[in-house]
Amino acid sequence: MMDSVYQVIAAFIGTVAFSIIFRVPGRQCVCCGIVGSIGWIFYLIVRGASESVACLVASIVVVVLARVLAVLRKVPSNVFMLPGMFTVLPGIGICNTIYRIMSGDWMDGVSLGLDTLKQIGAMVLGIIIVFSIPNKVFAKVGKLNEKIRKK
Repeated sequence: MMDSVYQVIAAFIGTVAFSIIFRVPGRQCVCCGIVGSIGWIFYLIVRGASESVACLVASIVVVVLARVLAVLRKVPSNVFMLPGMFTVLPGIGICNTIYRIMSGDWMDGVSLGLDTLKQIGAMVLGIIIVFSIPNKVFAKVGKLNEKIRKK
């Protein structure tokens, strides 16, 4: 349990650091960290089923949060989406694939490479699914927020 808490904290810090590298405006960095850590929470929850399914669910959550925050904070959704996806990227899978192929273990390298490609494909599918939702749906969130602020 505590290991998961540490992972979420690390995801927050890593996402904030990545948003600084991407030159995200300072006011948005904490929101980026929140998006990344929530995405990682969903990844941890679903990971037991499959790494690819976990990547799909986490990317859907990250992109939905990015689109909602884009409306609320009046910035492009990429400000939150790109750093938020940082936690879900299968970077170690890519590194291990290359390492195993370079060390001569072709079968494991190809197998690991195909798993990594499935995870990347799942992330792309998650992005496509959320971006196929019309902007009007997310604009309603902004209108609801304005009504709440007026009261």
